[in-house]
Amino acid sequence: MKKKSVAVAYPTIPIIFLGGIHSDRTPIYDTMGLAVTSQDETTRTETSIEIIPDNQLPSKSETPYVKFMLGGKELTGLRGEQIVKAIKSFMLNSNITANILVNSTNYNIFSGSSDSGLAALFTALNDILDLNYSKEQLLEYSMQGSESAGRSLFGGLTLTLSNTSPPTVLQLASHSDLEEIELFSVPFNFDERLTADEIHAGIVTNRNFENRVQNIPNWVNRIKIALDTRDFLEVLEAAEENIRNAHELLEEVGLVVRKPKMLELCNDIHQMRKDDIPAYFLIGGGNLITIATLKEHANKVTSVLTAKKWKFYHFKVASAPKIVQSV
Repeated sequence: MKKKSVAVAYPTIPIIFLGGIHSDRTPIYDTMGLAVTSQDETTRTETSIEIIPDNQLPSKSETPYVKFMLGGKELTGLRGEQIVKAIKSFMLNSNITANILVNSTNYNIFSGSSDSGLAALFTALNDILDLNYSKEQLLEYSMQGSESAGRSLFGGLTLTLSNTSPPTVLQLASHSDLEEIELFSVPFNFDERLTADEIHAGIVTNRNFENRVQNIPNWVNRIKIALDTRDFLEVLEAAEENIRNAHELLEEVGLVVRKPKMLELCNDIHQMRKDDIPAYFLIGGGNLITIATLKEHANKVTSVLTAKKWKFYHFKVASAPKIVQSV
C-alpha cells in the first residue's frame, strides 16, 4: 500500500444524450459520450488520496475512516454519502481496511465534473491500494456516484450499454483516433441549472420518450458505422440530431436547459452550415454548448464565433485518467 496517489481525469459531454436511469443509476438505453479537455489539458479533475495513520484519526471515528473533500470543503449530503459508501464498498470487497483522506479539485470545468471526479477517485484509489484492477472492475464503483462516469474512466468516445450486469462501457475511439475533431466550448453564466436527477425523472414523462428509446439503436449504429469509416462529420451530425431530440422532449415537459441565449448560439451554428461551414452543437444538462467541427474548418468556425462575440475555449478529445503522483 502506498502513502499517496494523485490522479487526473477529464470531464465529458454527450454524443448520445443520457436521459432516464434505473434505480441503480444505470442508463435505460445505450448512451455515448466524449471525454474532453483544453488544449493544454488544464481542464481536469485532480484527486489526491492519502493514507491516514491510526494515531492521527479523530476520536470515535468509524473504521475504515473516509473523509472526502471537494474544492477544500467536506462533501456532505446525499452525494457525499453515496461516494463514501462506494469507497468503503470498494475496500470491503477487496479485503482492505484503510483510513483515507480524499481531496478533489475541479479546474476550469464547465460541465461533466461528476464524471471526471469519480473516474479520478477510483483511479487514484486503485493505485494507492496497489490493486491493479482493470477499468472494467473500477466501472461498477465509479458509476455508483455518477451514471456516466464510464465516459471519463475510459476516455475518448465511449458507448455505455444499458441493462448489463456488471455495467459495460466500450471505448469506440481513443483521443488519438479523434485528433481531426476540433471543439470550441462556450459557457453560459446562468444562476441555476437543472440537476441530472431532474432531467432523468422528467424526460421519461414525455409521451414521446418511448419513440426516442426505440430510435436509440439507429443513432448508435449510425455513429458506429461513421467511426469505422472515419466519417467524423456524420458522427457529429448524428450526435447533434440525437441531442436536439432529447432537449425537445425536455422542453415539452417544462424542463429547459437551452435558454434563449443558448438557442441564439444554436441558430448561429445552423447558419454556419447554411454557409457551408460544417459545425455542430453538443449540449448536455449544464450551461455549456460545445461546437464541434474538423481541423480543416476550425479557422472559419472561430472567425464566426469571434465576429458574433461569443467567448469560447478551444478544447480537444481527452484520454483516460492518468496517475501523476504515486509514492
